Amino acid sequence: MPFTESEYTRLLYRRQFILGPRFVERHDTWKRHAVADGLCITAHPDLPVTVAENGGRKLLLLGYLLDPYHPDQDDAAILQGILEEIVRPTDIFQGTATLGGRWALIYADPDKTWLLNDPMGLRQVVHTTDALPDLWCASQPGTIAEELGLDPDPEVMERLVGAPEYGEALEYWWPGDLSPYSGIKHLLPNRYLDLKGRSVHRFWPDRRPERIVADECTMKCANVLVGMIESASKRFDLAHTVTAGWDSRTILSACRGVSQNIFYFTMIYYNKTLKTPDISIARNLITGLGLEHHLIACPESMGPDFAEIYRRNVPGAHEGWGAIARGMYDHYPQEKVCIKGNGSGFLKCPYRRAWDQECTAELLADLGDLGPMKSNKMTIEHFDRWLSEAKDASARSGVHILDLFFQEQRMARWQGAGQLEWDIVQEVLVPWNSRELIAAGFSVEGRCRGSRHPLIEHGIIRMLWPELLAQPINPPPGIKGAVAAPLWRAGLWPFDRDF
Repeated sequence: MPFTESEYTRLLYRRQFILGPRFVERHDTWKRHAVADGLCITAHPDLPVTVAENGGRKLLLLGYLLDPYHPDQDDAAILQGILEEIVRPTDIFQGTATLGGRWALIYADPDKTWLLNDPMGLRQVVHTTDALPDLWCASQPGTIAEELGLDPDPEVMERLVGAPEYGEALEYWWPGDLSPYSGIKHLLPNRYLDLKGRSVHRFWPDRRPERIVADECTMKCANVLVGMIESASKRFDLAHTVTAGWDSRTILSACRGVSQNIFYFTMIYYNKTLKTPDISIARNLITGLGLEHHLIACPESMGPDFAEIYRRNVPGAHEGWGAIARGMYDHYPQEKVCIKGNGSGFLKCPYRRAWDQECTAELLADLGDLGPMKSNKMTIEHFDRWLSEAKDASARSGVHILDLFFQEQRMARWQGAGQLEWDIVQEVLVPWNSRELIAAGFSVEGRCRGSRHPLIEHGIIRMLWPELLAQPINPPPGIKGAVAAPLWRAGLWPFDRDF
């Protein structure tokens, strides 16, 4: 059935924004906010926008922030607290270091206007370069292209999108800061965009981490995760997507104090069935706790009406992800904020097997789960560009280049793309999305952060909700739950999925 006009308007570019020298008139139902220096933000009605001012300084927040140490504070209170601590513009980095959420933040004073986003880049930001006459920023490049009448870059279309391997890649993600349009780049995590100077600057990691032991990291992560969930529960109705993996189980343990108030669900998509461990174990786990578990069956395809708006919302949208989004549109309670366990890779060194190898763009493409696209020449070129800059940051800070690769590429460009596409059906919370937590993970010796048995995540679960260990985690194919649980507790199989 075709969408009504009002429903189409609600879903079009849902939870997105566009910033430029003028408001975008065609979105006449969207919010409008003047920033500074003639810059104007036009924001979808479902994207929260919060403004705070103090002594000539201004903060404008797109999305939401969580303070795990002050869970009663809302966005306005958090912004005021940041402003009160700012003496110089660079204080904004320390002011956001402990915060979670999914956000983009603009700082403005009489001399500076800067934009940065959350540590994993999950509230995506793209921006124009000097190749175009005016500065524009947005959630994705299609809205800028639509406003300015831009066509996709022919070279990108030919060498990347037009490559046979692109169509074969189920969950391909864009490398480096590349976009489909010449003159539009992706703002990567750990950097801020100087909106006056139209230049991008890295601000983190800025020093060598002080080494901590795994137990200390476990304690810190457990406390912060509980604070993140508590803070979120005071503001949002929550849902939690549950699987058989470590990430899902670890975040579930942090939800213990509010577990009765969460909508638990698992999605059936691709080739999954009711017997797939992600389905069967998730159901047994949740119902065994006396909680209600929901299954969301996703169709094989989006259907023409949903597909039209889904593809329009994000250039290069994934067809497979679109079918999952359609399942959520039909069955997921869209007023709920969805807790996801993704992002804990900084605790598990998913690429540790390659730590001792020379880091090249070809190695990154091989490690990055790109499928057929790992041999694409344009992909290799843009990984090489990212690598040439990130190597300097790695050398100065002592953070391994593959740890940065996970944060700045795998999470920002793969997980970030997924969350952007699914903004049409849900807002998301990744509790790991905190610079403080990422820094804590980077501070632990790599040998203590293996992905075969994630020591720190295991410790968090034992500390917060040990009963969750009664069900197996990521059992190998063919091993049923009754056999898997004692084998898993004895450590008799590897755990190398779900990072």
